[in-house]
Amino acid sequence: MHTSWHKLVTPREDLRTGRPLDASEFAVHLDRVRTGQAPEVYRDPAQFFERTYLTEHLADFAAEVLRRLSGVHVATSAVFHLTTPFGGGKTHALTLLYHLARGGPGALQWHGVPELLQRANLARPPQADVAVFVGTEFDSITGRGGGDGTPLRRTPWGEIAWQLRGEAGFRLVAEHDRQGTAPGNDVLERLIPGDRPTLLLMDELLNYVSRYRKQGLAQQLYNFIHALVRWAPGKDNVVVVVALPASTLEMNEEDEADYERYKKVLDAVGKAVTLSGEADTAEIIRRRLFEWSGLPEAAASTIDAYKRWFLQHRQQLPTWFPVDTAERTLAKCYPFHPSLLSVFERKWQSLPHFQRTRGVLRMLALWIAHGYRTGWERDGGEPLIGLGTAPLDESIFRDAVIEQLGEDRLRAVVEADIIGRDDSHALRLDDQAADSVRERHLHRKVATAVFFESNGGQLHTAATLPEVRLAVGEPDLEIGLVEQCLENLVENCYYLTAQGQRYRFSIRPNLNKLLADRQASIRDEDVRARCRTVVQQAFGRTASTRDVERVPFPERTTDVPDTPVLKLVVLPPEMTARDGETTEWIERLLREHGSSAR
Repeated sequence: MHTSWHKLVTPREDLRTGRPLDASEFAVHLDRVRTGQAPEVYRDPAQFFERTYLTEHLADFAAEVLRRLSGVHVATSAVFHLTTPFGGGKTHALTLLYHLARGGPGALQWHGVPELLQRANLARPPQADVAVFVGTEFDSITGRGGGDGTPLRRTPWGEIAWQLRGEAGFRLVAEHDRQGTAPGNDVLERLIPGDRPTLLLMDELLNYVSRYRKQGLAQQLYNFIHALVRWAPGKDNVVVVVALPASTLEMNEEDEADYERYKKVLDAVGKAVTLSGEADTAEIIRRRLFEWSGLPEAAASTIDAYKRWFLQHRQQLPTWFPVDTAERTLAKCYPFHPSLLSVFERKWQSLPHFQRTRGVLRMLALWIAHGYRTGWERDGGEPLIGLGTAPLDESIFRDAVIEQLGEDRLRAVVEADIIGRDDSHALRLDDQAADSVRERHLHRKVATAVFFESNGGQLHTAATLPEVRLAVGEPDLEIGLVEQCLENLVENCYYLTAQGQRYRFSIRPNLNKLLADRQASIRDEDVRARCRTVVQQAFGRTASTRDVERVPFPERTTDVPDTPVLKLVVLPPEMTARDGETTEWIERLLREHGSSAR
């Protein structure tokens, strides 16, 4: 018996206590960090850096920004263009730069900052003026200020000027703000004089552009950005960071045209930055969701047991899984099973609605909270957090998964075939199975693994038999039981299809479902009537039985005439030969005619 993961690693406090987890908890709002309205984990730099894993890409990016703000021009850029998918960590990176620049020398006490300085070859972080513009937060119609003792700002450049230099800065662009016209380089020279490092962080620009295209402000914002990013490289310690999505998904033609315009001008003078790679996912998640201080020593026995199981069954596992380096892979993923984290990269990353980092964090936070709670409740639990353990029976988790998949009709699939109702097929099959299957909830685990493996964004995706074996495989599991469970599921489920050794859950009902629906639409009395008609036709008058009197389906002994003629009595189809009542009825027909003997 291997130690459950929940006894070796500790989820962060809100997951342990089961406090509701909102998706916004994993969506940083940079402007709210600036105003102090964001959750404390983002607002407090010490907590933020403690939970942030500095990937190679993020560390190189931050180090280069620090060098440029310190006046170093060698191998540094003044303009950066962040290219990440939606939910891919761009706002998290902007928040990191915001805290670094504002923290200055005080940032040295935060987790990871000394290593960043060493990478940047700096003695201490520079203190910088910082301005933030987030397109989703700024409304040019109502503006900001005006009623709180500050000047009314209706444009991005008015807001940026106010953040950088207060009233003196806003006066420089007050007329530009009133007219909605972007300032030129001479104004930028006075607004950002160069005697202090300055960092400008701009996020969600296309949202603002789309909303104010008709008012002409979108064109003026482009003019402002164009001037700013061509002016900044000539300054010693000015950095401009702009975040645009890496995809044009769900944009109209005008949005796409503006996206291409911004991308072109940013690529011409700036540096594109990719923030994280596949290898970083596990460490990012562990740092964000657990009180993580490194791999627990006690996890070694679990890792060794799984490694030996993988090696024993290497011929029956996917070829892409690195069996020979399984120990290292398990150590990098712990407490997660390797299949769980890899499925999002292998299958889900091209889903239109999938938020790569944010979406995974949201689902796994709910997953971990459930696993931690139920593990202690049962005084047991799983050695690893695997695909088959996904708590699809919890509606809040199921909703999070369905949201990422972007297909609400999959809810009915889960409830009918996996879990969510008392008569869900996988649950029923587990209840009826032998102890070796029932105690492991193996039908449910196999069905859940197939669901996650077969609903990714790839065309004609499916869960292969080797992938399912890997996903639910664990020490001491007889591997043949996996295929047996799959066969049982295919025979019973309504939305599971099999083609060779490839399995898929989809919203399309299979033959089992069609048959069940057809059967449900037929009344029992109609079935009985039809059966009696067919039986009567089968015993119809023929030449060989012309002189035999037929008596179909007698209900009383008097229905069979008491006459000296050979009779063929046909019993109703629902009366079977092995039924004792049938035998008694036959004897009564032979001996009785009403209240008299026959």
